[in-house]
Amino acid sequence: MENLGAIIKNELSLQAGELAEKIVELQYNRQPDFWNKYGKRGKQLSLRDAAYHLPFLGESIEIGDKTIFTNYVKWVKKLFRGLKFPDEVMIETLRCTKEIIEKEFPKEQSDLVAEYIEAGLEQMKMPLEESKSYLNVLDPLGELAMDFNKALLDGDRKTASSLILDAVEKGTPIEDIYMHVFQKSQYEVGRLWLNNKITVAKEHFCSAATQQIMSQLYPYIFARERIGRNMVAASIGGELHEIGIRMVADFFEMKGWDTYYLGANTPTDSILYSIEENNADLVGLSIAIPYQIGLLKNTIERIRENMNGSLKILIGGYALHGIGQNWQEFKADGYAENAQKAVILANTLMDS
Repeated sequence: MENLGAIIKNELSLQAGELAEKIVELQYNRQPDFWNKYGKRGKQLSLRDAAYHLPFLGESIEIGDKTIFTNYVKWVKKLFRGLKFPDEVMIETLRCTKEIIEKEFPKEQSDLVAEYIEAGLEQMKMPLEESKSYLNVLDPLGELAMDFNKALLDGDRKTASSLILDAVEKGTPIEDIYMHVFQKSQYEVGRLWLNNKITVAKEHFCSAATQQIMSQLYPYIFARERIGRNMVAASIGGELHEIGIRMVADFFEMKGWDTYYLGANTPTDSILYSIEENNADLVGLSIAIPYQIGLLKNTIERIRENMNGSLKILIGGYALHGIGQNWQEFKADGYAENAQKAVILANTLMDS
């Protein structure tokens, strides 16, 4: 029998559009002076946001872990702070969501939803941590990372590429460039976007440019001596944040593995096919959005059902930060917070 959390998640998904309309209508009636100035476009964005909150709420309830939703609420609070929205906006959104669900859902379901929304409201009371730059000239390759990041933010992909290629020609290990330049630059770009310092278009440009520059390093990466081990790497489901898992796959290549990188938005059937076709020793799965946690568990379950027991499964990605230490719940063989640790863990597993 389907558990209550799964039923709630399904209903939130099925009714997302209708619920969002009722939530926004209630909130606009309560805060007309704030919302009316944004006009028709503002209401469209409000409807989008109200619907976007619901998958995180549903996933949190189905998994039975309030931190999935409270971490999301903390992220929204940071985002809204960058947009100069007062905290009361999200607080009232949560209150309206709770009231609408109380009207639309059976009491047993709405009571459970209310517990999670109350946790979100408590999170809104917590002070935000100070936003600090991920870049520091005193860090390893700190000066290069800062110059690279500036070139990207200036829209100067040519200079960014030249900085990296020159560093490689002078003997800087590519592994260090990945960890101390690419990764930190991506974190910094994300921080700047979250604080409304750059547009989403600029964020996309920086990510795309970084991936293109990574590709320019492939002649060095694929020239490494092979060790006779195969890996399949993918971002699952509707996941579009692929640069992290691509860095992981590249790191494995640099350590002599033969990798089969499937990219973003990879269906489970494609992952299963690639594992079998390439006789994989290891599969690495990544998710960046917390409401894909259930899909991650289902994907691993299908892999376990269809593949031999010697296959190892590693998981990672932004969505698992803070809960990755509970990787046993996913029936994986391990969790790694970055590419470097993933390779070390994989080799340990294969040698055990």
